[in-house]
Amino acid sequence: MLPRPSRPPRAALFRRHPADHEILRLALPALGALVAEPLFLLADAAIIGHLGTPQLAGLGIAATILGTLVNISVFLAYGTTAAVARMLGAGDLRGAMQQGIDGCWLALLVGSATLIVGWPTSPWLVSLFGPSADVAAHAETYLQISLLGIPAMLLVLAGTGVLRGLQDTRTPLMVAVAGAVGNVILNLLLVYGLGLGIAGSALGTVIAQSAMAAAFARVVVLGARRHRAP
Repeated sequence: MLPRPSRPPRAALFRRHPADHEILRLALPALGALVAEPLFLLADAAIIGHLGTPQLAGLGIAATILGTLVNISVFLAYGTTAAVARMLGAGDLRGAMQQGIDGCWLALLVGSATLIVGWPTSPWLVSLFGPSADVAAHAETYLQISLLGIPAMLLVLAGTGVLRGLQDTRTPLMVAVAGAVGNVILNLLLVYGLGLGIAGSALGTVIAQSAMAAAFARVVVLGARRHRAP
């Protein structure tokens, strides 16, 4: 009879691998950043919901269109992360930052093209949902103003990809949380304080997204200069 294989000690089964700490250090802030992003829409829905049902329905239509446009461009985050991480793993920090800069320029290009195409076609996109005239008017207002922030939003995706590729997940988390908090404050001020209604909500989100994009751009540009990347 063959001898039974010996089992590893129970303590060894629960022994933490040396890489576990590093994985948690990178994964937990990245998870937090992913959770923080949807807070933009949740905050807008909570604030606009007090304005009335037509405004909330208009937000739902516009948010669906905007979410689709952003999800189509999510490759900017994952593609940039892979490209930067590959160069970082090869020990080429200058090349890694160059890949990051290229990703940011691509984000601005795609965002600008989306804005140019999306602005005049907004009424047609809204009409695909078959809303009433009142709901359609609110949806078009929110969508057209929010489209102004699309280049910034895509730049945020690319900037997040750059920093994750550089194994920095804490900065994207901090920027995402600050942007979400700023979005709530701006929405309350513009919607209720200045009485701009659903337009104020869209404008507040655009301002918050632009501030987030500026923060990411500053970090990436400083890193590029530090490593003399063009």
